[in-house]
Amino acid sequence: MIREERFLEATMKAMIIYEEYDCAARANALLKRASERAEGEEQWSVKLWRLDMLERPAMAHEARRDAADAHLMVLAVGRRGELPAGLLDWLEGWANRRRVGDAALAEFHGGSVDAFSATATPELSEFARRHGLSMIFGDVSPAEYELGELWVDLHEREVAQTATMAHILEQVPPGSYRHWGFND
Repeated sequence: MIREERFLEATMKAMIIYEEYDCAARANALLKRASERAEGEEQWSVKLWRLDMLERPAMAHEARRDAADAHLMVLAVGRRGELPAGLLDWLEGWANRRRVGDAALAEFHGGSVDAFSATATPELSEFARRHGLSMIFGDVSPAEYELGELWVDLHEREVAQTATMAHILEQVPPGSYRHWGFND
């Protein structure tokens, strides 16, 4: 029981809001790498939410519930002059309901050697200041970038359906048990 309590205390929670999965994968790899570099026992529990899902009221509400106890909010939404208006509205709702007082906010651009952006967009800086959020900036090493690329490749293989796999899945197994169910 003590070990479980210690694990819960050492778990940092992060939410990554992303547009493209590869950018989320790189941001997640960066968090994992940071955790490995830390000499403490901290582990990251990471939840991923695609940006367009936040446009649906029920999904936005669910995402806010997931984010209520997040220590770090990562915006992996690519390079742009300003953040999408819907995202800022969602962030306002999160900031007003969050249960972690010393939460931090980071922008992640996911470029080849870029990690957390070197500077925040002016509107995000103002948002962080108004809500008492810390901002995180930094760079990623080429090895961290390659780790993120590997994760993206593995995910693409996981969800890909090859012609051979499609053929196998279409086959009816020999000696199938059709009509053995209660409703048949």
